[in-house]
Amino acid sequence: MNPATLQTLTELAKAKCDAAQARYATLQRALEQARSHLTTLQQYAREYEERARCRAGDQRDPSAERNQLVFLERLHEAVLAQARETEGREQAAAAAADDLTQCLRKHKSLETLAQRRVERERRTEARREQKSTDEFAQRSQERAAALGLNPATATARSES
Repeated sequence: MNPATLQTLTELAKAKCDAAQARYATLQRALEQARSHLTTLQQYAREYEERARCRAGDQRDPSAERNQLVFLERLHEAVLAQARETEGREQAAAAAADDLTQCLRKHKSLETLAQRRVERERRTEARREQKSTDEFAQRSQERAAALGLNPATATARSES
């Protein structure tokens, strides 16, 4: 894979990870709001039931008692609906967390590939430089031998 393609893929993966992170954060906030709302509804339902039990001995009008029962039923339905909503948001947040994990893993893999490419190019360049240095030293020794000079002094003269 050429370096430009790898760089482009890495940038695209980074952008996808950023979007996945933002989506996960949004879903987490929505989940916390749903949980808070559920807790509030549950607390209100408990308090209302407690007050209704305390008034149970009071003489009340049958229609008021019926209204109270209807209200309690609706309140319980609201609690159940909010519980379903919270569960749905938990599932969405979990799916977003999985997506984020996969995205981060892919991005990390691409970064690792890019780093390996850089290291491979660095090693290739170092070998190329070493080969060039070795060839230069070999030619210097061959010239010195051809001229009948001491190779150590010939190398020192050619470097200066």
